[in-house]
Amino acid sequence: MWIVKPANSSRGRGIHLIEDINDLNVDEMSVISRYISNPLLINGHKFDLRIYVVVTSYEPLRVYVFKEGLARFASESYSTKFNKNNKFMHLTNYSINKKNEKFVQNEDKEQDDVGFKWSLSAFCNHLEQVGIDMDLLWSRIYDVILKTLACGEHYVLQAMKKNGMYRLNCFEVFGFDILLDSDLKPWLVEVNLSPSLAPESPLDMTIKTNLLTDTFNLCNIKRFDRRKESLNKLKYRSKAGGFQTAGTGAGKAKSYTSNTAFVGSIPLPTSGSNDIYIANFI
Repeated sequence: MWIVKPANSSRGRGIHLIEDINDLNVDEMSVISRYISNPLLINGHKFDLRIYVVVTSYEPLRVYVFKEGLARFASESYSTKFNKNNKFMHLTNYSINKKNEKFVQNEDKEQDDVGFKWSLSAFCNHLEQVGIDMDLLWSRIYDVILKTLACGEHYVLQAMKKNGMYRLNCFEVFGFDILLDSDLKPWLVEVNLSPSLAPESPLDMTIKTNLLTDTFNLCNIKRFDRRKESLNKLKYRSKAGGFQTAGTGAGKAKSYTSNTAFVGSIPLPTSGSNDIYIANFI
């Protein structure tokens, strides 16, 4: 069995299952995934993990894994009997399952193991209680994450050099979707370049707010004070003697350096200066 996802699509739109690869419509560009026939189940339901990964540099490669995330469950009990039309049993996409009348939303962030969306910490606590070695499991997940990023590292570096980008000019928050099979082997489902940050439940609000806050702190992003920057510009102009007549050369205004004019007078961090301790990143 195979899972077919249209290229350049999101939120579960157009995903369907096929039994035979020959049934694939070759006229449409799609991403094809082999169906994992022995998924790990919790309370009889299939699930996947949304793990947030922040990359702050590709040269050198710096990767941070957010300690919290989401476990997202299929909204109908899993069965080995094949029914390709029952997406609510086979697919774990939240955007698909929330449309099922059987879907149970988490309404209390303090009870993060209720409904069909759990926190990652609640999921880990559950596995620990049934005797799973979480250190071994996480080492396998880290291995998948690092190998996935390594696959694209060369292409990202080429694009950065082609565009003349400074290596600390940007960062990226990735949403890794990981499926576990019954042997506790992690499988990469996909990597989301723009993972949803919509707070559709109190649990979402808590986890995603902390993710954004800690990401901004990790990348040393500070608040831009527009009023302060405007006052700085006026101060420079007054020191330079005001406006000048075109072509006279007198009263030349002080020029802005590259690390002040374009970033609100916030000095650009030097290499390695953002290696600070952020509690929720690994």
